[in-house]
Amino acid sequence: MTNRIFKWATAAIQLLVLTTVFCGANVLASCTTDNNDDPTAMIQGGSWDPQVQTALNRLISNCGKGSYAVFDFDQTSIVHDITQAIWVYQIEHLCFADAPIHDFLDGIPEPESFMLGTKTTYAEMGRILSEEFKAMTARQEAGERIESIRQSDVYLDFRARMHSLLETMDEQWGNRVAYLWQPGLLAGYTEAEARALIHDAILEHLGIEKLAVEQWKSPDGHWGGNVMRGIWVSPEMKELYRCLKAANIDVYVCSASLELIVEVLACDSVLGFGLPADRVYGLRFVEGEKLVAQYDPQYKQPINEGKVDCIKAYMAPAYGNSGPVLVAGDSNGDVAMLTAFPDMKNGLIIDVGRSETSAIGQLATRAKKEGNIGIYILQPSFEATGD
Repeated sequence: MTNRIFKWATAAIQLLVLTTVFCGANVLASCTTDNNDDPTAMIQGGSWDPQVQTALNRLISNCGKGSYAVFDFDQTSIVHDITQAIWVYQIEHLCFADAPIHDFLDGIPEPESFMLGTKTTYAEMGRILSEEFKAMTARQEAGERIESIRQSDVYLDFRARMHSLLETMDEQWGNRVAYLWQPGLLAGYTEAEARALIHDAILEHLGIEKLAVEQWKSPDGHWGGNVMRGIWVSPEMKELYRCLKAANIDVYVCSASLELIVEVLACDSVLGFGLPADRVYGLRFVEGEKLVAQYDPQYKQPINEGKVDCIKAYMAPAYGNSGPVLVAGDSNGDVAMLTAFPDMKNGLIIDVGRSETSAIGQLATRAKKEGNIGIYILQPSFEATGD
């Protein structure tokens, strides 16, 4: 709650100070004449595509104080998905507070409906998950080690069902429901408790050597699928953030992950990017003594087109309502903010293998055809290029 108040106060101060900051019609759009000439702000190496590196260095040279850049977080700023990492950690450590009380169904709009392609209702799935969770925690309370419980059929069934529940609700109702349900499993924790859990999960999952895809299948083979494990902050992306900040280009994150989760890593100066909390925007739940799985209705949630609304409402006013000079993303959920701002100088697309027929795939194809010298520039994921 304190961070939110700080963000609003900071935005108001920025707006007061910077409303007169804008560029003339014949000056590079969204950049001031106070351009960067600091050679230490240039990207020097790593696994950048050469044309992408050239484009980013040109942008850094031409833009400076009074301009800003906006990054997606998952699969863009970091490799893999931080919400997924927290979810895996909660499952593997049986760290749930309120979820079992509500049968793991918070945020699901029609619990009595059938899960797509099955004869199981969401309510029935939730009851089974709660029963399995209670059985496992009873074994923990009796002194059994978590490592032993993870070998049991009940645990293997539990995690596989959790995976199928997430996949099915996403397919059936879309990402707005899935994006609420997954981090909503933190419900029942205080913010301080949630931050501690998130930090522990990051420490357990952070590192290139921990990136993997693992199959979670129930003993009967009916539930489950492939699960992405691990997260990694590449040195290349850390350097890009550093160079932008060195050039006095303000850096923001605009993510469809829960803001609280993103902050723990994005604001960490050692593990992450050292961003101030007022530069991180993500999904927000309603405020309360403990977390609840309910979107804050007064806030522009940055999901799909909502990212554009979030940027225009909370970032752009501090820059004379100009758009960001750089937008970075990797998925269809980022296409709106990659295409909404006519004064954007570059749209950085991280290539994680999206379909060429998808909206983001079409932007990636455009970048390829233009040889990475146009507005859109395509960078292979650092998961593939990192050592």
